[in-house]
Amino acid sequence: MGQTVLGIDLEGINKNLLEQGVDVKTDRVIEIGAVLWDWEFHQPVRIISELIDEHDRLPMTEEISELTGINEQVLERYALKGDDIKNVLLKLAETMKEADFLMAHNAKGYDLPMLEAMFKRYDIPFPDTLWIDTLTDLEFPSSIKQKSLAMLEYNHGFINPFPHRAVTDVLSMMKIASQYPLTRMSKLAKSPIVQVVAQLKAPNWSDKREVNEFNKIKHKVAKSRFKWDPSSKTWSKDVQKVLIDEGKINFDFDWFIRD
Repeated sequence: MGQTVLGIDLEGINKNLLEQGVDVKTDRVIEIGAVLWDWEFHQPVRIISELIDEHDRLPMTEEISELTGINEQVLERYALKGDDIKNVLLKLAETMKEADFLMAHNAKGYDLPMLEAMFKRYDIPFPDTLWIDTLTDLEFPSSIKQKSLAMLEYNHGFINPFPHRAVTDVLSMMKIASQYPLTRMSKLAKSPIVQVVAQLKAPNWSDKREVNEFNKIKHKVAKSRFKWDPSSKTWSKDVQKVLIDEGKINFDFDWFIRD
């Protein structure tokens, strides 16, 4: 029997996603899309697609309605409520346990914490199936710089006609991911995450030569997508340990792994 991957995408109402990330106390799911994908046959074999209307969700915003096409009237007419929500989550949980892997685009930053919190609200055990995050666990060609789902669709030769709807986004993600080796993705997903810190020593600010050299290194650090942490006053980046073990991490400045 071939391996199966359950692709998952959630649309939601979030209090302040861009600035603060997911807040499981207030943020709620308004649509679930899940596709069980047979990796050998490269096609979907089971689909779950439901609109969700939890009683304590935030009001629908004009921004979300414009982005997804989902509004209050659509939720009122078609969304699951009450016990029906728990029933679809139970069905989803069984499919999650059946799959060899789970997959989402930005799983760690959005879908995983949102779904885990939702299962907890309905008192459903969360399956421990391994998650593959296509944002971090899929090695795209170096020519692909932007990793939004829309740009990845374009770079893989197609356009999703129904963007920002859960099940169509899942199908697009699976179409892209199926062009890459599953064994490699799962290896990256299983790898521990370590924090790499740039060794960036402050210069003598009165010495122009030192300042210029410092700024050159700082530019390289920022270009490598290290982030500044004001509390520790360091530039750091989280990477999969396996990439360091394989010698694939090669920054053009001094760095070390934080214990």
